[in-house]
Amino acid sequence: MTEIPVNCLFNKKKTGCGATELAIRNSIPTLIAMPYVALVKNKTVCRTDDIEVLGVYEDITEWDITQFARTHSPLKIATTYDSLPRVVSALQSIGIDPYKELFLLVDEWHVLFNSYSFRHRAIRELLATAARFDRATYMTATPIEREYMLEELRHLPTCEIDCPDLTEVKVRSRQTNKPDKYIVSECVKVLRDELPYNLHIFVNSVEFIAKVIDTLKLAPEAVKIVCSTSGDSRQENQRKLGNAYPIGQPSDPAKKINFYTSTCFEGCDIFDPDGVTFIVSDGRKAHTLLDISTLFTQICGRIRDSRYKTQIVHVYSTTKYSKAVTLDEFVAATQRTLADAEKFASDINAVDEPSREKLLKKIPYINEQYVRIADNRLIVEKNLANMDIVNFKISRHIYATYVNLTDELQRNGYKVTVQTYSKVVEHLAANPTARTTFRELFDEYCRLKTMTEQFFVVESPAELCAVIEQRHPLVKQAYDKLGTAKVQALKYHVGNIRRELVKGLSIGDDYKIVKMINDAFQKQTPIAKNKAKERLQEIYDTLGLQRKAKATDLAQ
Repeated sequence: MTEIPVNCLFNKKKTGCGATELAIRNSIPTLIAMPYVALVKNKTVCRTDDIEVLGVYEDITEWDITQFARTHSPLKIATTYDSLPRVVSALQSIGIDPYKELFLLVDEWHVLFNSYSFRHRAIRELLATAARFDRATYMTATPIEREYMLEELRHLPTCEIDCPDLTEVKVRSRQTNKPDKYIVSECVKVLRDELPYNLHIFVNSVEFIAKVIDTLKLAPEAVKIVCSTSGDSRQENQRKLGNAYPIGQPSDPAKKINFYTSTCFEGCDIFDPDGVTFIVSDGRKAHTLLDISTLFTQICGRIRDSRYKTQIVHVYSTTKYSKAVTLDEFVAATQRTLADAEKFASDINAVDEPSREKLLKKIPYINEQYVRIADNRLIVEKNLANMDIVNFKISRHIYATYVNLTDELQRNGYKVTVQTYSKVVEHLAANPTARTTFRELFDEYCRLKTMTEQFFVVESPAELCAVIEQRHPLVKQAYDKLGTAKVQALKYHVGNIRRELVKGLSIGDDYKIVKMINDAFQKQTPIAKNKAKERLQEIYDTLGLQRKAKATDLAQ
């Protein structure tokens, strides 16, 4: 393959396959539009070869663009989505017609959809500009499902690479109520050299990163942080992190602990042979929940040379949204709202233009979902309706339960390995004095005991069992000496279990009786004579002794 297919939606299927590099290295004059500054820099100023590609973002001027264009052939320019129109304008100012002379490659086009709700003006402008190119292709390894695709792209055919040797990726799903605390615990292990790898943590929240580094009191030199620096983001993100923690680039050398926000989720090249990918989805923060078919898959391919790249750890908490509305019900409701919006727009647009112009000027704002004003007409935004459906699907369906999330991962080709998450143990760790029944502890202990030690990151079943053993030593004794079936037959009754354990000891009957009495009677507490005889008789019966309990027996 020597060039990218033209005028299509190009599904390269595999991240890191070299398709963007192909567009950079071939002899075709090419303009590449990318979603983030970090990605543009990754393919331009951070290159380690002698290929010259101009990166265009907010600090690059029209003079920089024109000077580069005059002195380089074939022309290769990588620009952010937002800067595409001004690159076109700059080239036109020196007599270059980019629409006819350059090939436009819109890289990571799934971001156009994922970002549409909060960058819709910039994205609409990019789409309008791209439509004027004679040769334009939209490329990604993770395309949006066609039913939710942007309206402006639906007419394009799909072209796919045939990749029969796609690598199977195993996902260890680690559910937790407190993702930040779990990440802190893993960081501690790495800092103590208890783990043989480095952590590369992908989480779309600078606040989350700041909380973790503050909890750990990390030295700035021990951590690498890559987040957005475009516009006002640099100042705001630096404020959240603190001035001691510099914002780095994806290509910076790896540290033991590395954090990345969404600016690095697509297209960036990270190198660390000892790097393990952690993806964090916090159910309390909707912007950290990732679409499995797009962003999740993109992140899996970021560390290019890791010996662990077929293993991913997904740390997540489920969402707390009401389950009263199902996904199907929400889709139906959204479609009804969209139909109402289309009728409203049609009725207004049917009015003659002078009257419509006066009417729209008198309306302070359009109180109708999915409708906007453009050139004195109402435009219905089907893209926003699709965004609402996908966001609902992610936050209130996929991440609502472990089962839904596992199904979605498997539907997208991931192999999900058995988790060792323990709600009981996490509850004990969060609140050591919490009230927990013997039955809860024993059943959880039995579940963990049947699990095998797998993978290299999530707490092992043995570690989780040790927490239960420390909290209630009787659990281990009962499991080892009596077994699950016997404990269940005893209906988890602690007193009966203790007596059964004593009964099995290799000591004389009199010693067993004394031990059972110590367990049965509270010290320094008066007890009625008849009650004492009843308890003693129960002990005799448990031991299979043919005796009748008498008050005088207690004196002995």
